[in-house]
Amino acid sequence: MDDQALHVLNTFFGYSGFRGAQAAIIRQLIDGKDAVVMMPTGGGKSLCYQITAIVRDGCGIVISPLIALMQDQVSSLQQLGVNAAYLNSTLDASEAAEVENRLLAGQLDLLYVAPERLMTPAFLGLLEQTNIALFAIDEAHCVSQWGHDFRPEYIQLSILHERFPQIPRIALTATADEPTRNEIIQRLALSQAERFIASFDRPNICYRIAQSTGNARDALLRFILNDHQNEAGIVYCLSRNKVEQTAEWLNSKGLTALPYHAGLPAKTRQKHQQRFLMEEGVIIVATIAFGMGIDKPNVRFVAHLNMPKSIEAYYQETGMAGRDGLPADAWMMYGLQDVINLRQMMDSSDADEKLKRTEQHKLQSMLGFCELTSC
Repeated sequence: MDDQALHVLNTFFGYSGFRGAQAAIIRQLIDGKDAVVMMPTGGGKSLCYQITAIVRDGCGIVISPLIALMQDQVSSLQQLGVNAAYLNSTLDASEAAEVENRLLAGQLDLLYVAPERLMTPAFLGLLEQTNIALFAIDEAHCVSQWGHDFRPEYIQLSILHERFPQIPRIALTATADEPTRNEIIQRLALSQAERFIASFDRPNICYRIAQSTGNARDALLRFILNDHQNEAGIVYCLSRNKVEQTAEWLNSKGLTALPYHAGLPAKTRQKHQQRFLMEEGVIIVATIAFGMGIDKPNVRFVAHLNMPKSIEAYYQETGMAGRDGLPADAWMMYGLQDVINLRQMMDSSDADEKLKRTEQHKLQSMLGFCELTSC
């Protein structure tokens, strides 16, 4: 099976050898055993389940929280000659039926599906008639109330273990501290799974953090013009309003900047994301609604005009930079007003007191990180 996996790596993906723990993870899954994988952004997590799904008999079912991520990955796989498809709300009834028929006919290597779709009785019934190679739970930190991107529908994914106990499962994430890690394992019933935890060091990213003493926007412009003119980048802001104002202002200074936040129409978001992926030198100005699973290797900088709410969130967002391994910058300008705004957002949320205390603790850690004088 090792030779077969290496052959798939060479033939479909064009790489001569595996990196880090990839070979061990794939062997674990091919042998029908479960795995929990913590690897940095750009560490090659997706290859672990993609190659296994091609090698093993049946279709790999990939549970993914974002439509954009599914479409991006499926499009890339199809170009490489892999039989991949997705099922989500962008397909009409006839298109969805066609994908389901291909699944039942054994014509797919990989099928990407949102957790909401997966949990429907109709889809679970469909899976029971399907030859399944594996289940991959991507962005697995979404299962944890301790995590920075909790999604309630992820909690129900333990049903996979209950209804399909013989099918190997892999849970993957790029950011999970100890409490989040433990909750992933507990909620997904993965206590018997082998754990693969890689180093999270990204030596090609240079981190620059400063407290704002005046106009952070002007400092951002100087940074882009001096260090990253005509290069792709992402600028994160805390509010939708600030996203739109910043994008408009950067455009007025001769840059190509596109806004992205959950309040924009879905078609606009999709168009802006496609331009960012396909064109050179485009800057996306966004809230945290943007980013998870976007696979653009040559993002040369990620800038924050506001402090993120946790170190994990910051790590995930800056992890978008330099996925090609070449030098990239993570630049942040923060102010104490950010801390006040984030605390107010946390206090006004519907979360229980225990979770609010956890979020406050994570915010304190983030502020401590910003105020470090050493590397």
